[in-house]
Amino acid sequence: MRLQYLLLFVAVLIPIVVAIIFTSQEGYGEGHFGIFERVVPVCYPPGREPPAADFTLIDQYNRTVTLSELWSKPVLVTFTYTYCPDVCPVMHLVLNKTLPLVPGLFGAVLDVSLDPDRDTPRRLLDYSKGNNYNWTFLTGSYSLLEAVWKAYGVTRYVENRGGTPYIVHDVVWAVVQDGKILGVVKGIPSPETLADLLKKIVRREC
Repeated sequence: MRLQYLLLFVAVLIPIVVAIIFTSQEGYGEGHFGIFERVVPVCYPPGREPPAADFTLIDQYNRTVTLSELWSKPVLVTFTYTYCPDVCPVMHLVLNKTLPLVPGLFGAVLDVSLDPDRDTPRRLLDYSKGNNYNWTFLTGSYSLLEAVWKAYGVTRYVENRGGTPYIVHDVVWAVVQDGKILGVVKGIPSPETLADLLKKIVRREC
């Protein structure tokens, strides 16, 4: 029983500590997280964009979501998981602060799970509502998700840390429209920097 209370306390404490550090240290998001080395933006010139892989997954409301049904407008696609103890909470904080800086820029924001075993639709719903994250979280079978990770250049592998799976992964923000990848940002910039980079990609200022 004591162990259960301890684990619950740690689960609640980690996001709070991450939030305090993030908000108290200027440029915290510019450092090194996950696999990536530094913040690397790539904007593809018009006519030279690589194709975007379509996919169909399940959101936190247990609804089917197909990328190609959304990409008539720019779509932001990123990759996280809800049991992530470090990188993903920072990504979510950055995204939550970035979206108000780019109102109307995206027709949809899709957050694709890296942890299909634990990120069930119910888990995604509880996580998104509990944190007031108003974007679409997606999950599916391992085979479906693996194809999406590979298509968008996300390296992912699992380490065993004290009996708990820890997923190491790239940090990727991909902008997709009309079957093309307009650009990609790798790394965790500050919300202001990410907003500026995303605007340039969507506006084709390459």
